[in-house]
Amino acid sequence: MRCLLFSACCLLLMRCASDYKGLQATTPDAACAAKIAPTQFNTGWYNANVDVYGRHISGLLLIKNMPDSSFRVVFTNEAGVTFFDFGFLANGEFKVHNAIHQLNKKAVIQTLRKDFELILGLPFRKGTVQRWTKDDEVFYGVVQKKETAYFITSKDCASLRRLEWGAARKRKVTVLLPGSPYPSPEVLELKHHTFNMQIKLARFTKE
Repeated sequence: MRCLLFSACCLLLMRCASDYKGLQATTPDAACAAKIAPTQFNTGWYNANVDVYGRHISGLLLIKNMPDSSFRVVFTNEAGVTFFDFGFLANGEFKVHNAIHQLNKKAVIQTLRKDFELILGLPFRKGTVQRWTKDDEVFYGVVQKKETAYFITSKDCASLRRLEWGAARKRKVTVLLPGSPYPSPEVLELKHHTFNMQIKLARFTKE
């Protein structure tokens, strides 16, 4: 019985531990933030693979940088059926041009919106950038309501390591960048930490 209680307490403590424990607030480095922040994204085609709760969706994703500084994000399958077509306007508004019935639900749309806002680096274009350090990494963050969007660099500001959405204590979404960096990232791997969903994008040249 005591062993069971001890194990339960350990699990509770592990769940309560903050993913951002140890962050030390420091003075922002404007030069590094301007150099590394993913605030530009070039038009490109991507092979897209989405895994959510054991289900797999694949197809072609177009991220198009429009002349008015807005973005269109269009995901279709190989047969040309559109899964979704989103608009991210320059004034911060979001528009659903099209979405299949299975995805056209408020919670799903909101999740996809925040995922692609992070991928496009939209949170870092406006708002005050704050800076924290932890071990050999530097966290630059923009607070939005109860969440913070981070871009995380090496300590010497030589490279962009990843992007994250985080709440006060919990890492919610991570975007890894194993290929070339912005503004034309070759590979983007997005993972949710609070439920089972992953998005993998691999850039290619469309003839």
